[in-house]
Amino acid sequence: MSAFPPLIAPSLRLEPVSVDHAEEMHAVLADRSIYEFLAPETPPTLDWLKAAFERRSKGASPDGSELWFNWMIRRDDGRLIGYVQATIEARDRCWIAYVMNAEARGHGHATRAATAMLDYLLAAHGVTRFLASTETRNARSIALLSRLGFEPAPIELAETIDIETTDRLYQRLHASA
Repeated sequence: MSAFPPLIAPSLRLEPVSVDHAEEMHAVLADRSIYEFLAPETPPTLDWLKAAFERRSKGASPDGSELWFNWMIRRDDGRLIGYVQATIEARDRCWIAYVMNAEARGHGHATRAATAMLDYLLAAHGVTRFLASTETRNARSIALLSRLGFEPAPIELAETIDIETTDRLYQRLHASA
């Protein structure tokens, strides 16, 4: 049983991560174009992925201070194409991330999957601020964040958060529930 539910988006199914996804996702993450703006710059090993998926499937950090949400994105045709994830540190501090392989880009999959995730986190957990950082040269990611309603975070906030020097911090605010 997963710590969080599956989600549905138009033409997509978001499946809570499990170790059973590791082999299929390993093939997805072999797409070298994914690492143009990500570190490390090489795909993970299958053993690393299995261990990571085992940890992430629990839905929380070992000390319980963070809630972890990781969904594998599957198209209606059955193909796994990437993932969306979120880490809730506090209601006003929820980090999101996403990865799509090259074949999935440009079809709106990332927008639909991330929207389903954000809607769930708002409704189920009352998140008031979503955060994301992206490399300043990653035009696709910046455009996705814009479509999702994110804006560049204020400098004062960005200065308090440790991100890569080549990244920019974005936020999406919501009124308290």
